Amino acid sequence: MNRHLILALFHNMTDENAFRPLLDGFPRLLSLCNPPDRDRFGGIMAPLQLAPSLVILSTRLYPESRPELVGELRRLYPRAEILLVTPGTDPLPQLKRIADDRIRHLFVTPDHDAEGILSLRQAISGLLTGSPWQLRDYVRPGSRVHEFPLNSSSQKELLIEAVEHAIAGDSPEMELLRQKGALLADEMVENALYGAPRGDDGKKLYCKGEDRLIDDGEQIVFRYAFDGETLAMEIADGWGTLAPEMVVDFLSRNQDGALAEDGETGGRGLFIIWRFLDHLHVNIRPGRKTVLGGHLRAVSPLDWESPRGFSISTDYACP
Repeated sequence: MNRHLILALFHNMTDENAFRPLLDGFPRLLSLCNPPDRDRFGGIMAPLQLAPSLVILSTRLYPESRPELVGELRRLYPRAEILLVTPGTDPLPQLKRIADDRIRHLFVTPDHDAEGILSLRQAISGLLTGSPWQLRDYVRPGSRVHEFPLNSSSQKELLIEAVEHAIAGDSPEMELLRQKGALLADEMVENALYGAPRGDDGKKLYCKGEDRLIDDGEQIVFRYAFDGETLAMEIADGWGTLAPEMVVDFLSRNQDGALAEDGETGGRGLFIIWRFLDHLHVNIRPGRKTVLGGHLRAVSPLDWESPRGFSISTDYACP
């Protein structure tokens, strides 16, 4: 990790201090507050000949205050990954500009939540090394991961029951977690069954709700784990028909109240999955596999109106 340079840009010192626990411990870090405007930024930064592996941007700086900043950063550092960070106490940023600028990673920093900060620090390390999010990243080491291969659409109810049964406890928090888990498992399976399979022309091969068998070689596998506090789930399909820009565009359009063209899970369903999870990951091997998942905690530091994070990775060896 030491060889990777991180460039972090913040609105002001207060903004930088809010994110300090997230960045402590990364030795090669250059932090700037209130960077110069467009006319001066490139002229100041280019002679420094920096080669950051990762650029971290605060949502208090971009997109509202400095909407042009990502374009300039991409011109200066075309190889750098860009990570947008936002406090959980701030409003959900508008995704239209984020989608237009092809931002693939949005992380939420929980306030005074040591476990959440540790998780995000691990996520930064993953971005630096090119390691995508996986289900095991969300739960305690040693947590049992259940795997449920699907052979037909008729197995969906059994799968949902298995997820509900895995969540032990009778408290109101656990009951609510079961309800959310059931809803999310339903949406994730629907997405794999009817949203992912597409022909060469991009049109869906199956209608939502129809009974169908899983074709040989298609493979749909659902995985889940519960460690007593956190429920993690992911589903893998053998299509790889999503693209990073499609994911953020779906989220943006639904944030603005515009349903996907057909109103099915590819748009609205994906948005629902994102809004219920504390963090969403989508790992794509184009034309071969998509893994979609995330986690939610029984006692989450995020309320319903808080922003949710996402991370989208491509061209890697899917599990």
